[in-house]
Amino acid sequence: MATYSASIAASTDDADQGGSTVDTTGTTLNANNSNQYIGLRFTSVTIPSGSTITAATIDLDIHSTSYDDPDVTIYGDDTDSASTFTTASNNISSRTATTASVTWTASNIGAGVKPTPDIATVIQEIIDRAGWSSGNALALIIKGNGTSSFLRIRAYDGTGSPAKLNVTYTTGGGSGQPTRTLHQFRQRTS
Repeated sequence: MATYSASIAASTDDADQGGSTVDTTGTTLNANNSNQYIGLRFTSVTIPSGSTITAATIDLDIHSTSYDDPDVTIYGDDTDSASTFTTASNNISSRTATTASVTWTASNIGAGVKPTPDIATVIQEIIDRAGWSSGNALALIIKGNGTSSFLRIRAYDGTGSPAKLNVTYTTGGGSGQPTRTLHQFRQRTS
C-alpha cells in the first residue's frame, strides 16, 4: 500500500461559490444550502495512472459548532488536470462532475479537523481517466444539498488548517518484474 497526502497550498486552490459568485480569498468556505459550493484543488498529486484507490478522505477544519451539520454531496472535477479556481461566474459549479459522488449527512460533528466519509470512488474515477498522470492536479467539489446543510470550513486564507486530502492506493503493475514460467529458471550445477 502507498499513501498520498497533501493540504491546499495556495489561495486560489480553495474557493466557495454562493449563487454564481465565486470567492477565492475568503477565510471560510461555505456549503449551507443547495446553491453553495466549495472547491478544493490539490496540485502535484503523485498517484500513478493505473493505481487502485483503496481509501480516500478529506480532512476539513470545521469552523464552529454552529456549522457542523453537513448535508452535502462530494464529487470531483472530471478532467485530466484541474485548473485553479478563479472569480469567474460559476467557476466551481460549471465544472464537469464525475459520475461518482458521495453524500455526507451528519449532525453535531463538532468543531476542529474532521474527516469526510470515504471518497475513494471519486478519486478512482479521476485517476482512471486516459489523460491522468502522476503530478497532475485534481479538484473536489462539495455541494450543499439543501437548507438543512450547515457546513463552514476554514480556508487557506483563514486561520486554522486548510483542507487536506489523504489517499491510500496500490500501484498497477506489481513489482515491475514479469511473471516467470518454470522453464525460465536455470538449474544451478556446482
